[in-house]
Amino acid sequence: MVKFGTSGIRGRFGEEVDANLAARLGQAIGKRGAKAVIGRDTRTSGVILENALASGIISVGGDVIRIGIAPTPTVALAAKRLGASGVMITASHNPPEYNGFKFFNSSGNEIGKEEEARIEEKIGEGRKFEVKWEEMGEEVRDRTAVSEHIKLALGLVDVALIRKKRPKVVVDCGNGAASVIMPYALREAGCRVVAVNAEPSGLFARGLEPNLENLRETAAIVRAVGADLGIAHDGDADRAVIIDENGELLGLDAQLALVCGEELGRKKGTVVTTIEASMAVKEAIEKNGGKFFITKVGSVHVAREMERLKAVFGGEPCGEYIFSGGVPVPDGILTGLEFVELFCRKGKLGALKERVRIYPMKRAKYPAKDKNAAMRKIAPEIKKAFKGKVFDEDGVRVDFEGGWLLVRASGTEPIVRITVEHKDLRTMEALFAKAAEIARRFV
Repeated sequence: MVKFGTSGIRGRFGEEVDANLAARLGQAIGKRGAKAVIGRDTRTSGVILENALASGIISVGGDVIRIGIAPTPTVALAAKRLGASGVMITASHNPPEYNGFKFFNSSGNEIGKEEEARIEEKIGEGRKFEVKWEEMGEEVRDRTAVSEHIKLALGLVDVALIRKKRPKVVVDCGNGAASVIMPYALREAGCRVVAVNAEPSGLFARGLEPNLENLRETAAIVRAVGADLGIAHDGDADRAVIIDENGELLGLDAQLALVCGEELGRKKGTVVTTIEASMAVKEAIEKNGGKFFITKVGSVHVAREMERLKAVFGGEPCGEYIFSGGVPVPDGILTGLEFVELFCRKGKLGALKERVRIYPMKRAKYPAKDKNAAMRKIAPEIKKAFKGKVFDEDGVRVDFEGGWLLVRASGTEPIVRITVEHKDLRTMEALFAKAAEIARRFV
């Protein structure tokens, strides 16, 4: 039985995810006379899944608009622009043997739990190819989706300033969906661009998660060519990780804190982030006159709270940011351009990073055969062991004087994660050891 995680459906191709599932998903979301935009990242399994998904939609009378290889935010924007539903075929930062599906409504938002449940139910029922030949849907190709996304993103940054400064930027597309858009967006903005891993081949030269381990060579290139900054993307380019002029990653907490400050400099208001956000992010928001609001992990929750609160910005500490006035999903393309503008206005990112106070933090993950069953046992033990303000809508987070801890089941992997942050290193280590001892008893 197919199940949605925190970010759509994902699994190993040929096992949890295959062409049969794609066809059934197409039938579940398809509707006579209704339009659906389909895009994909560069994974070699994407072609067969795209064809099967399109066949399923057409078989029940739905119309398909294919945009080919494109980032997730490009698909969401196309759905909104064309008044259609949207499907992105991707497993984001997961390894190449994985693939999956993200779904959007005609407003460009990720679908909610109610719609996910409806799709799960329809797949469980099964549908036959019931439409007669003369009632089948139609298929067209839209080749403007990428250019429309570039146009939107450039309209939200100071292109005149960027063209004046002409920064040198290394962009690592990870051989993913960013390859078809980011080097071109940067050049159009006025940057001198050094593109690496920019062949959309589906044969990945590095791990798809843009972290320190996978970006060592990219960081070395930033130093070697004397670039002002580097930008690295995951497989579907909904996230961006920034490298400073010294070839060092800004760090996800400092990166989020910096962008929160920049967005609040444009307009005061509420910033939405998640239970994984560090104290550095909270301090940056409050220092810049904003209100700090946390929600469950997952961009769909961030987007929903942003809409409800009329927030000026929303972001998760994994490099996924949603900008007011942009696409209502994480947009790695706009994120990269925002940091280019930040460099042009305020100077070297390495120096800006040093202004963000980072506290001792430790993260770890523990394999769990049944992560949800484990969390049902872990959560009450954590609440008993640690006293403070509790947020338990997604795992359990406890905030106390000087720090916080979080234990939650991953939404995309069979693991339980622990995060602890505290202003004092020894206290942080002791808190982590205590939380880890509890978790290990039940995973």
